[in-house]
Amino acid sequence: MDFRLLHLIATVIDACDQQPSRGPGHPPTETIRVVATLRRFLREGTPWRGLIATEDQASGSTLRRFLARWAETGLLAKVHALLVGMLRGHPDPILDTCSVRAKRGGDLTGPNPTDRAKQGTKYHIATDGDGVPVACAATAANVNDTSVFERLFLAAFAVMARIRTVFADKGYDAERHRGLCRRFGAEPRIHKRGQPHGSGLGGRRWPVERSNAWVLENRRLALRYDRLGFVIQSLLQAACIFLVAGRLAREF
Repeated sequence: MDFRLLHLIATVIDACDQQPSRGPGHPPTETIRVVATLRRFLREGTPWRGLIATEDQASGSTLRRFLARWAETGLLAKVHALLVGMLRGHPDPILDTCSVRAKRGGDLTGPNPTDRAKQGTKYHIATDGDGVPVACAATAANVNDTSVFERLFLAAFAVMARIRTVFADKGYDAERHRGLCRRFGAEPRIHKRGQPHGSGLGGRRWPVERSNAWVLENRRLALRYDRLGFVIQSLLQAACIFLVAGRLAREF
């Protein structure tokens, strides 16, 4: 990740972050060090204790403390939305999921129906038509996709300049979802259960499938080790933020 992008993300975080007032003592850790550490933690799957404080990197305990505070204030979601708003995105959102195994259990885990009921977590991602992640959520692996559609759609609608057509597979099949899309002026292209193949969605869904693959390139997300739900959601949000920042670099 280019230093300029890390600096961009850190600058947006500082602009959104309302840090508590501090008294005398050790100065706070620079945000860019925390962002660089988060990037390494995600990509390499480094254990918490393996993150040692250096001139360019924060310690594991510092990173965990920042993630807890950011999760409490919803800061990463705000940063994600601001970065998406800087893009000239394609107006056709696409929704999809991917599941990972959670060997240690913990929050946001459940029996995965596609993995012999082993404990797992599901990542729900909405992208624009170019595959840029605009919204995300982590749930237990046994949570039905239909229960997350409204959350993802409204989050995407809030940050995208325009929504034209919504693409989703039969996991999101529900008339109330089609009605929701139409109320916001979008055309729903949600595959119906029981219908034969050949709907044409396969030719439109590949950008979100590619983004799912990019998310799972982060070792800390590809196989879940952390038991705390706020850590998993924060890591998923951070992975999407890094993807959006990478797209920004190519546009500007």
